[in-house]
Amino acid sequence: MPVNKWWRHDPNERYWLEITNREDIGTNLLAPQRDDGGKPYWSYALVREVRPGDLVLHWDKKHGPGVVGYSRVQGEAFGSMITWQSRGTYGRQRGASGPEPAWQAPLGGYRQLKRPVTQARLRDIEPRIQSLLDRLKEEVKGPLYLPFVFSETRPLRAMQGYLTKFPRVLVEELPELLELRQVAISEPHEPSTPNLRTSSPLRSPESTGYGRQRDAERRRAVERYAMDLVLGHYRSLGYEVEDVGDHSPWDITVRKDGAESHIEVKGSTTTREAIDLTEGEVRHAEGLPTCLIVVDQIELDADLRCRGGRWRTWVDWTPSREELVATAYRYPLPEDARTGRPSA
Repeated sequence: MPVNKWWRHDPNERYWLEITNREDIGTNLLAPQRDDGGKPYWSYALVREVRPGDLVLHWDKKHGPGVVGYSRVQGEAFGSMITWQSRGTYGRQRGASGPEPAWQAPLGGYRQLKRPVTQARLRDIEPRIQSLLDRLKEEVKGPLYLPFVFSETRPLRAMQGYLTKFPRVLVEELPELLELRQVAISEPHEPSTPNLRTSSPLRSPESTGYGRQRDAERRRAVERYAMDLVLGHYRSLGYEVEDVGDHSPWDITVRKDGAESHIEVKGSTTTREAIDLTEGEVRHAEGLPTCLIVVDQIELDADLRCRGGRWRTWVDWTPSREELVATAYRYPLPEDARTGRPSA
């Protein structure tokens, strides 16, 4: 059965939804290769389409129901075996199958959402969700494998299947999935539109002709502001402080009464539920006690002047490798390149 891979040309379409009542949510994706009638079924076949780095939301039918958390795909799908209990009245009467061929994909880094996206919440905004998905249907040819069912006689409900696509427009529509959006981006990002709480106008990068340069200047201004806040705070507490970010895998060293501590600082104009880390920052925090300070919601005006900000501190912070998400790759170039420019 061919799958309509409509998402393949858009790297931002990297979300899926597992609909399940299993107890070990976040362990893997696992579904039989064929349905009860011995035929391929799109919702099972989609397990083969996930790729490392994709994000899988989990719809828990037992607790909610609703989206309770998310995991990351850790590797390519592969053939496996499963003992399967089909859903629905017929499936329950039929009972569990014996071991049969299955598709399996490894997951890792499961995180519960701070605020689950409940079925009741989705039903409250059902017209908006249906409108977004109807618009997507107009843009994409063929089946979309959507996560929800709409009808005139029943309110919104999850698709009766196992794995579906979860379109990016839905992720962007739901504030509860802010963390998910920030985890999925490929590079640090600050909005190019003005912070609504500031009074100074700020033209968008597109209008200046120097968008990338302007964005870099904004990031530097915000990072410098956050650093200066933290440096000033520790000075006020009587610490000797040193800005070491230019030559060390952490940002600030503070000393007092013969004791030395290392501090990692992150600043942002947005509300941050995820941050970007380098391999050096992670290794350092794994090896030495480190304090993480995130100052987000910083106000930035057109003259790159900052003010305000929300402080959050994690003392004795150690990032968990399992929760890190690869947002970029370093690729060693093969030796079989042809020298010079490509021919027509």
